[in-house]
Amino acid sequence: MRRGGTGFCLSLVTVCVAFLAVLPLPALAEWTYFSNLDGDTVLVDKTTLVQNKNRNSTIWMLTNYGNLTVQNVLSVSKLVEFDCDHDKFRYLAVYGYEGQMQTGAKLINITTPSQWDKVKYGTVLKNLQLIACLRGPLLR
Repeated sequence: MRRGGTGFCLSLVTVCVAFLAVLPLPALAEWTYFSNLDGDTVLVDKTTLVQNKNRNSTIWMLTNYGNLTVQNVLSVSKLVEFDCDHDKFRYLAVYGYEGQMQTGAKLINITTPSQWDKVKYGTVLKNLQLIACLRGPLLR
């Protein structure tokens, strides 16, 4: 006697799809290489660039450290806000992970904005500011 396997498989697929639909999946960033400084690699996610009408811009950056930091992390992601007209920046969020590329346990979880600070010439943040604050026909 042969069983109707098609109905069972269809039911199983339906249950799996329903399960995956409610399962929280992590958002995948589109990190691209930006800079290298003293063995540390800086990446940015240009898809997160937001330019506001008040001339402030935000963008995510990720630093992969060559060695463990004092906080025992190997990667730190930061949501950076730039005040494009006043040459200032602040961190809106900072997350540190025990592994590179945001892997492993989250050991740093700061969601309180930092104080505004001046962007210094010759730094990675200055180069990132040039991208974040660029106003062109496609970025308005």
